[in-house]
Amino acid sequence: MTWLLWQVSDANSVDIDLPEIGDSAGTLISPQQEYRIGQAYFWRIQKSVDLVDDTEINSYLIKLGQRLVMYSASPSLPFRFFMVANPVVNAFAAPGGFIGINSGLLLTSQREDELASVLAHEISHVTQRHLIRSFEKNNQLSLPRTAAMVGAFLLAAADPQAGIAAMTVLQASGVQARIDHTRAHEAEADSIGMLTLVKSGFDAQAMPTFFERLQESSRFNKGNAVPEFLRSHPVTTSRIAEARGRAVTHRLKSQPSDNLQFYLMREKIRVMSTTNLAELRQYYQTALVDGNYRNVKAVRYGLSLVMSAMGDYRQAMAELKKLIVWDEERLTYQLAMADIEIARGRVSKALKIYQTNQKIFPDNQALTIKQVSALIQSSSPDQGRKLLLRQLVIGNKSSKVYKLLAQTSGDMNNVSDAHGWLAEYYYSAGRIKQSVGQLKLAVKASKDSQYELAKFNARLKDVEAILVQLEEL
Repeated sequence: MTWLLWQVSDANSVDIDLPEIGDSAGTLISPQQEYRIGQAYFWRIQKSVDLVDDTEINSYLIKLGQRLVMYSASPSLPFRFFMVANPVVNAFAAPGGFIGINSGLLLTSQREDELASVLAHEISHVTQRHLIRSFEKNNQLSLPRTAAMVGAFLLAAADPQAGIAAMTVLQASGVQARIDHTRAHEAEADSIGMLTLVKSGFDAQAMPTFFERLQESSRFNKGNAVPEFLRSHPVTTSRIAEARGRAVTHRLKSQPSDNLQFYLMREKIRVMSTTNLAELRQYYQTALVDGNYRNVKAVRYGLSLVMSAMGDYRQAMAELKKLIVWDEERLTYQLAMADIEIARGRVSKALKIYQTNQKIFPDNQALTIKQVSALIQSSSPDQGRKLLLRQLVIGNKSSKVYKLLAQTSGDMNNVSDAHGWLAEYYYSAGRIKQSVGQLKLAVKASKDSQYELAKFNARLKDVEAILVQLEEL
């Protein structure tokens, strides 16, 4: 992470939305307080940068992250993985287990092991409390101010431009603190991260290989065009050598890994990120002709997505059918085919694809989200609501689930539930005032049901308490 010089202002405090975390008498920040700081940061970042809004990509990232967490120093910590729509190669970790990566990191990784190595490194920063330990050393600051600095600092890691704006507002109070990101912290994250990587069944050599490639690429860039990951995670030749030496001591514990899904999601984000579809189509077509690719299935999948985005549904379906012949039960191909049917206005055909795949992949969140959206289009909100409630039961909570629950409840004329679920949607996005407003409407709409009234009043009390905490900063 990039370590910067900060000044904190009482008169012009930035809206970092971080909670009260105690007094300044050298009190250590507890794990519960760390989570609250991380959650407040996640709320803040959703207002400041664009997150990748694709359930399939996010599900892949979460699955990969949780595989690593299982073998980390804190497997019970509620980690949250998310992706920022930013081509800059970077990754960052917030206290409490909130880990973000830029889409550019996925595009730059050549193998799943490399992406996993970066996630393992960031997970280790969290489990070893590196950021919090560094800020705790600056005990001349009150902890609320420290929390605000943590928030602004992490925002800078996710989006330097937004972070600079936050830093500008946080200046001129006469209180200044320099936060040193020590070599010891990076070495510790390398060492523990590599152990996590190997225990999870990935190649230990992936970590030094990825760092080395980034360092090599910076030599060919002019001026200060150094990869952002290297700015925030300083890598030296000796550090790479140490990582390589450490990797030699670790034997690879092979575990089943869906490397194809990594390549497919990489091409999906490439298509989502492009500003020139025609140029990207040519890229894929040339790669197929020249044989210049790491995975031919991923190239054909990317080409099908480009064709679909350009409105050439016939060609897009032709490419997908080739892939389905190879792997009929690959859900990613089936979802792409259903997307084309939706784009062509053939919702009933898409629903058949979803229903068939629910039998093979029951409760898959990406599948469920798409299926529910199609059910809403076909005026079947009750069926969609059942699928969404099942997602909550199995723990797949997300802002999309809440938003669709609000929509299905509204379509079913359940006004109180519609407001209640919309409140949860706003809460998950850190829009606490809007959440309070929706809960008040839910209370008003549920006066004929004592159970509903008690439920929404209790939730309203909890959310209002959080809003008070945020407003006190």
